[in-house]
Amino acid sequence: MDDTSHRRPRSRPRRRVLAGWALACVIVAGLVLALREQDWSATRPMVTLQALPFLLISCVINVAALLCAMMSWRSILADLGHPLPRRTAAGVYFVGMSAKYAPGAIWVALTHARLAESVGVGALVTVAVWLLNIPVVLLTGMVVGSLAAPSMLGAWSWLLLLPAASLAFMLARPSLVGRAAQAAARLLRRELTASGSGRQIRAAIGWQLTCRLVSGLHLWLLTLPMGAPMGQSLVISVGAFALATGISSVVVVLPDGALIREMVLIGTLCQVLPVTAATAVAVASRAVCLLTDLLASGVCALAMASRLWRPETITNGATELPRSR
Repeated sequence: MDDTSHRRPRSRPRRRVLAGWALACVIVAGLVLALREQDWSATRPMVTLQALPFLLISCVINVAALLCAMMSWRSILADLGHPLPRRTAAGVYFVGMSAKYAPGAIWVALTHARLAESVGVGALVTVAVWLLNIPVVLLTGMVVGSLAAPSMLGAWSWLLLLPAASLAFMLARPSLVGRAAQAAARLLRRELTASGSGRQIRAAIGWQLTCRLVSGLHLWLLTLPMGAPMGQSLVISVGAFALATGISSVVVVLPDGALIREMVLIGTLCQVLPVTAATAVAVASRAVCLLTDLLASGVCALAMASRLWRPETITNGATELPRSR
């Protein structure tokens, strides 16, 4: 019985990995069939020296978007009664987010919980922040993604009002978010102290909307060397990246929504680019995001391992913050 009890928990991760690989194979096969007879000469501008400045500026812009995402996460954490200094929050957030490249989104929550415990934040609070961050990320992605979706949805464009209405409700009644977190904690027979003010939830939504708008600019810059019209591609790119990241965030069987995001980007960017050029832009965008993610997590990991990041000092500062307000 002991052997079987140890085997059962391992079967679920294996199923998720197999499901992820199966989904990835289906998407890759579909892309290959769709792109095999296309003219790939349109992708040449992306591998020239003229495209290098656009790639470098895209990296800078994406770093700014990552900082906005971190501030959104930090705001939700503060609303649950645990404000952290920016440097501390950046260390926990970016190092923890490096786990998103493992299959299954739960690894991000577990890594955040482990790191946050060293600065005086309980695991339950960190998991609650992760859960509350999901609707914020998804709804803001859908709202900003509506910039690119109408031409694709056609008569079904009215569906875009649903995420907008949901986000407006969260802005109007942000205190309900903290109450929902408390209610979920009671079901687990745990106590979760939330401020209940909701002010930081509004700030989290604002930071996440800013993240969506800024991150889309890196995609827009990548479309310009490919010959996309400047004005139209700006709107499409910002909406496309928000829509792609929003949709891919709910696909947990693939690391960081891999292939799902590229598929949405290619389908959306085809409004302003040939399909092969859109594919090159989607691949370049993935490279930019991967590079900046690794850069941010690497810098924060080095800071945490050095004397610049001291858990005992940060813990005291974190407990003193609420008193100073």
